[in-house]
Amino acid sequence: MAFENLDKVEKIEKEVNNPEISYHLLFFKGFAKYRTDELEESIVLFGKALEISLELFSKEPEKEDYRSFMRDTIGSIGDILLKLEDPVKAREYIYPMKGIFEKAVLGFEKLLESDPENPEYLEDFLKTIEHIGLCFEAGELIEEAIPLFDKKFDLIEKLLISETEMSDYLSSLDDSLMNFGRICEEEEYLEEGYIEEAKRIYGRAIKIYGKVLDRDPENSETKVYLSYVYRYLADMYSDQENLVKAEECYKEALSLLESEIEEEPENIPDSENIGVSENIPVPKSIPFSMALADMYKDTGLIFSDTEDTKKARDYYTKARKTFRGLIDKYPDLLGTDKNLSSSLDELAELFSEIGDSESAEMCYKDELHIYENLLQKEPENPENPEYSLKLSDIYRDLGDLFSEEEDIEKARGYYDKEIEIYENLHPAEADKLMLEANKADTLNRIGRLYAEEEPESAVQYHERALPIFQEAFESDPTNEFFHEELLETLTDLGTLFKENREFEKAIRMYEGVLEVQKKLLEIMPSASCHDHGHDHNLNHIHDPNHNHKTDDDHEMDHDHALEHCHDLDIETTYFELGVLHSEIGDEEKASNYHRQALERFEQVIAEQSENPELLILTSGKAFFLGMALLEKLESENKDSSIARKYYELALRTIEKLYEAYPTNLKLQEMLAGFAEQIGDIYRDADKLEETIQEYEYAYRSLKVLYENDPENPKHFHHMLGALNNIGIGYAVTDQQEKAKECFEKALALNESLSKSYPEDLDLLKRNFLLFSNYANLLEELGDSDTAKEYLEKAEKIDAKLAEEDPEWDSSLEEL
Repeated sequence: MAFENLDKVEKIEKEVNNPEISYHLLFFKGFAKYRTDELEESIVLFGKALEISLELFSKEPEKEDYRSFMRDTIGSIGDILLKLEDPVKAREYIYPMKGIFEKAVLGFEKLLESDPENPEYLEDFLKTIEHIGLCFEAGELIEEAIPLFDKKFDLIEKLLISETEMSDYLSSLDDSLMNFGRICEEEEYLEEGYIEEAKRIYGRAIKIYGKVLDRDPENSETKVYLSYVYRYLADMYSDQENLVKAEECYKEALSLLESEIEEEPENIPDSENIGVSENIPVPKSIPFSMALADMYKDTGLIFSDTEDTKKARDYYTKARKTFRGLIDKYPDLLGTDKNLSSSLDELAELFSEIGDSESAEMCYKDELHIYENLLQKEPENPENPEYSLKLSDIYRDLGDLFSEEEDIEKARGYYDKEIEIYENLHPAEADKLMLEANKADTLNRIGRLYAEEEPESAVQYHERALPIFQEAFESDPTNEFFHEELLETLTDLGTLFKENREFEKAIRMYEGVLEVQKKLLEIMPSASCHDHGHDHNLNHIHDPNHNHKTDDDHEMDHDHALEHCHDLDIETTYFELGVLHSEIGDEEKASNYHRQALERFEQVIAEQSENPELLILTSGKAFFLGMALLEKLESENKDSSIARKYYELALRTIEKLYEAYPTNLKLQEMLAGFAEQIGDIYRDADKLEETIQEYEYAYRSLKVLYENDPENPKHFHHMLGALNNIGIGYAVTDQQEKAKECFEKALALNESLSKSYPEDLDLLKRNFLLFSNYANLLEELGDSDTAKEYLEKAEKIDAKLAEEDPEWDSSLEEL
């Protein structure tokens, strides 16, 4: 109907040829397209309307309607460009319009020449500049936005001088500063000098607020906005890791707010920096106190990742005391304030991060108090138990807090309260399964509390959770929460049974894991099972034993965040089943599962051939599984050939990757590390031929690393260790000349290292071993004089180590 009416208007417009009608027609057509989410079609129509508005404005800029045409059209375009959430696309539309924007600015400047103090001209120009800035923000065109800020500040200064009511202008200035700060803090601008420009802009804002305060020293609103500028500056200094300057700025901001609270301010600024619940009459000190507490929290935040956590704790404590003071002073208002609850929740997490569980608990308890009051004040709909679920979340957080602290009984007490809430709820039928699943999740958390101290209790809790997750998975296998937690429960039980040597039970659990994984593979794309969105750039290689963690926000359906992420690593499950069947003596099944594990590894590696970082993670996983198995089998004097296949697979994968990326020395480090660790296992098992083979491989890799980075002492140390181990191997296998050659290479390296790091105790310990071993070899070769010389060197090192390292005992060292 709306479009039919517009079509009728269009026919009339063609008959009368009136630009104002044309403008309105295009504007409303654009608006209609916007309402139906046809954004790009909407921009095209607004662009045509903008051309007409410029023509009208250029002829009669003093006419209010024509100024509003310019202002509103540019504003509408900015809104749509932001909604596109595509800076590249936004720039495609902005560039053709830049000429119009420039002419609009020039038109307003010329208009103001005729009447510089006209408040209507100043306001319309200010809003138009804001809207142009919105467009540039959508296109991330910071270089275009900066000049507009200076023009905007000029206009605001004039308006603040001419007007007694200044709230809107102060708020506008604050919004601009926040937006500008966000743009300048984007990573791509950090290296382009925009940080200094932002500081200049913030400095100018401080001067503007200062001028207002010169005229009206008691203006509370201006003081608060001035505190925000110092806060933005502090954030910027913090991003630059200049904590001294950051704290100085925060202190300036804090002193402004603290003075206002003491004076019971008369004005309350409207800004996103101050949060109180809507639709309630608020005493005038509350917003300022909330802002002050928030700023204490932010000030502490700059020290939270440093060694100076005491400063963080001090500021967080001031925030907590401010919140607590508000609750005590205004219990009827803030005893049910959800915004305050949210602030307390955030503060509790910050206390937890710096290890202050006692203060975190206080914050959570204050948050509990708020939701208990809400529950009492507003009895909730049983089908939408919002407040009870929020209480359960807080008890969950408290349980997690003390679980981290390993305070088992306290953690369990809070988890039990969470479960009690679940058991007393009567949700709608559709929500029952999710509620039960969350209860099962908490049972698992309690089970993990007891895994080490009371494994039997842990098993009981996991076994209560298991049927719930099995039912949930059957009802909706694609639900990530359900299948992740089912896998986690089965794995936890499998691990507990394995550690208790109940291998048959453990096998059943891992068979359950395998069944779930296979079902998920059927219904989920293969890529989703292993692709975690890693950066494919080999300059960013992570630890191959890296664990992934997924956090999902807690929505109204009460879906708790997952703490453990499974990536359907069926290869690991096959491996575990292979190990378990070997434990019960079924070597045929064990061999079959290991074969399937290796085939799966090969498949995954083939699928990841274009993703180097995932290849590293997968090969790292294969290596660590193989190493653990090799160590176990060698210690039991069993055939370890199957374990070696995992290692060889990992080695081949990294070797091929190194061929493709020969400048990436991290890969060569991995190869050396693989060989050293396997060599250690063979050495401990007295398999000297295999030991020599692995250490020689490690030495070759380390030599490449040394040649590329000769100043790195780490490579020297490892080369020295490898040569020493190779020399021992040759000596014990009656290959004395080869052993002598290795020891002499090691001695040459040692001389270079000793000159650079004469006080390095680890190096002295290596030297003790090297000199002792070399002396023994020389004695065997009949060179007693030189052997005596090196034995004396070893004895001197032994004496020095005994003096400087109370734990040193040469008799326990492996010679």
